[in-house]
Amino acid sequence: MRTLEQKLGEEYGWLQNVISEVKNRVSNAPHGQLRIARKRKGVEYYYKEEDFAQRGKSSNGRYIRKDEYSLAVQLAQRDYDKNIFKKAVERSVCIDEFLKKYQKTSLKEVFSKTNEYRKKLITPVILSDEEYIKQWQEKNYKGKSFEDEENEIITERGERVRSKSEKIIADKLYALGIPYRYEYPLTLAGGVRIYPDFTILKMPEREVVYLEHFGMMDDADYVDNALYKLNTYEKNQIYLGVNLFITHETSKNPLNTRALDGMLRNLFCEE
Repeated sequence: MRTLEQKLGEEYGWLQNVISEVKNRVSNAPHGQLRIARKRKGVEYYYKEEDFAQRGKSSNGRYIRKDEYSLAVQLAQRDYDKNIFKKAVERSVCIDEFLKKYQKTSLKEVFSKTNEYRKKLITPVILSDEEYIKQWQEKNYKGKSFEDEENEIITERGERVRSKSEKIIADKLYALGIPYRYEYPLTLAGGVRIYPDFTILKMPEREVVYLEHFGMMDDADYVDNALYKLNTYEKNQIYLGVNLFITHETSKNPLNTRALDGMLRNLFCEE
């Protein structure tokens, strides 16, 4: 779930695009006014140039013929765009002012700015993002055990993983400052326990999502097990592309590190 700040930030960016777009259209639109008159046989459109009155012309404007229909369209669109421009500017100013005040009243920083000795006496209502990440990562847990014959592959963070590709993923997460746990136990419906390759803390939403690496996708039995695992996730409301993400490779097509970097930055790093 996106935070309020993220939603408003996205809307603010969208409004800036709207403002730029309609401003450009208005500047290129024809001048004058559009008058619409209802008639028995339908509707008629009239064009009132800005200097009609000065030239002694009828204030009702001149009739817009069928072959000039695009003029009526342009005038109507221009008037609509002017209203949109005004509202979009007002709304963007409103969002900007709100976010400035909203950020100043953040509850997250109260505990982090408290004296260290006082912290020991306090049960905080909410932690700062830094404190939250620190406590989340420091939680002790027992992961899946290793067989003695397995190669020892150690990540930059000093933990043991099962493959070189998992080391690449773990090291990339660590380098990007993305909080994660390796093979953290997850208990599903019916008491079924699995060990997702990576349990990731998505900030600033503080949501837990999962990343699985499927490293032998050219092996039929392995693929069957991978699909069974994905089905198990779905049955527990953990959906691919929502709170579950995957990487994959075969013996001929190794892990695409550039794609991995782009995916992780896009999903877990704020611009």
